[in-house]
Amino acid sequence: MPRITLSRAQPGQKLTRPIVTSSGVVMVQAGAELTATLIDRLRGMGIDTVVVASGDEPSTARRPLHERLAELDERFTGHEQDPWMMQLKDIVARQLAAGPGDADA
Repeated sequence: MPRITLSRAQPGQKLTRPIVTSSGVVMVQAGAELTATLIDRLRGMGIDTVVVASGDEPSTARRPLHERLAELDERFTGHEQDPWMMQLKDIVARQLAAGPGDADA
């Protein structure tokens, strides 16, 4: 997952990390596809770098559980005092631990 300068970003690339404000608000979700308009907006927001897929990363489902849980922790950083967000995080963590095909478990 290379971190690249916004000047090297190309439409069609996918973000592998969300773009988050200093207060923890997610502005663009991981997995979003870059467009020329989005790149211009990010530039206008003062974003210097983005993390994009290089094309050879394993799918999320194939990554080890500890990596997926670490990414979940990162996504919820800044929301530790919000009980609803922490409840949502716990639900997602349980689904990740259950694995694919076990959504009702």
